Amino acid sequence: MNSRRHLPSANLKADDLSGLKVLVVDDHANTVRLIVDVLRAAGVGGVYAASDGLNARQALARQEPDVLFTDWRMPLMDGLELTRSIRQAAVARDHTVPNPAIPVIMVTGHRTAAEVETAREAGVNEFVMKPFTPAALLSRLQAVLTQPRSFIVSANYLGPDRRRKSEISYAGPLRRTSDPDEVVDVVERQAARETISVELEAMRRLIAARGGVDRATLQMTYRVMQHTRFRARQVRDKMLERATDDLLAYAGEVGGMEHCESDVVEAHLSVLGQILEGDDHDAVGAAKLVRGLEALIRRKRAARQILAA
Repeated sequence: MNSRRHLPSANLKADDLSGLKVLVVDDHANTVRLIVDVLRAAGVGGVYAASDGLNARQALARQEPDVLFTDWRMPLMDGLELTRSIRQAAVARDHTVPNPAIPVIMVTGHRTAAEVETAREAGVNEFVMKPFTPAALLSRLQAVLTQPRSFIVSANYLGPDRRRKSEISYAGPLRRTSDPDEVVDVVERQAARETISVELEAMRRLIAARGGVDRATLQMTYRVMQHTRFRARQVRDKMLERATDDLLAYAGEVGGMEHCESDVVEAHLSVLGQILEGDDHDAVGAAKLVRGLEALIRRKRAARQILAA
């Protein structure tokens, strides 16, 4: 049972996060904006940004954040150097670091075992792998808030207790999506559906926060649809699988999710949400909703064919 892969869940409510302050550090403005929007859409009250480790240290002193999200590779001072300098303040007083034990969540494309171990040794608490989804970010935020680790000060290490194994939130293409482990237990099936619902709701909130779909959210929606299809196959939910298959197939036809019409994407997110909120056994109602999506796609195909003629 423990070997089955579970997608991240993020069950924090907006009220839980309204008093939270988070600092986001990345030298890519688009990534910063995306993470900031995810956090604000989730209800985080104070979200601040810095473009590199040196600026981040100034922001730490100025804003005194509760949690830090940082990229690995950055100019001037990278994420590892930033984390080490924060942890070092536990033994060498530094007025720019008000809290040497601040939880550090690294958002990175580095995913080898050696790289992860290097980051852990620097004092990183949690990891989010790029490309990420809203729920992946929020699940790691939830982890540092609800499962705090003791802070270790020793001759060889400064940072969170590493004895509890950290979950690396993998948000790239899912492995073996054609042959997922099935979830047949009623309780696990419901939990799986709730996980899908959480991921979709986080995606809808992000789109709303950004004022509608754009290239970044469309690309992220593709990853969320991959996750949803994987989970739908796990729980043998044919209508969820059919709806996600239809959208992913259409995205392939038009040259990628970023070329899909916004109303097609938003309609699929809405219908998937309705299926998940409805009766698990209402196959007739779910099928009707999915047929509506398929009719929308047929109309879009016809319109594209007319334009291409």
